[in-house]
Amino acid sequence: MTEEIRRLLRNGQETIVRTWTEKVTADRRIHTDESLSYLQLVDHIPQIVEELHEALGESRAEAQMIMQGREHGRQRWRQGYELKEVVRELTLLRVTLVEFIEHYRGALTPRPPEELARSFHRINVFMDDEIYRTVEAYLDASGNPQSN
Repeated sequence: MTEEIRRLLRNGQETIVRTWTEKVTADRRIHTDESLSYLQLVDHIPQIVEELHEALGESRAEAQMIMQGREHGRQRWRQGYELKEVVRELTLLRVTLVEFIEHYRGALTPRPPEELARSFHRINVFMDDEIYRTVEAYLDASGNPQSN
């Protein structure tokens, strides 16, 4: 099932990014996005989705995966985001990913529910790590002493 979800993510990346941007721009808790162009808003989100695709296939080294989260955090700090906005963006990405998979779940080969649960668990672990790395980089970029 994980391989099918990987294909869904790869084939649906544009839809995922577009849906995510719609959620971010509609979210009242995120204000800094109003001053950004579409490309600035999207930032490293396509690469993060690609990293998730790779992580589900376990074909990418951890050191490579860390880079996008860190760069996303630094970029958002430079763009004037508050930390809570950065975390909210990534939370909305997680929601978007899960909703996307649920929407296309009927197209997946029927499997025991435990297999889907394992895939969602891996996605959640990946997103938790992504949020951690992004927050860490944001705090480092801001010079916040709490980042040590």
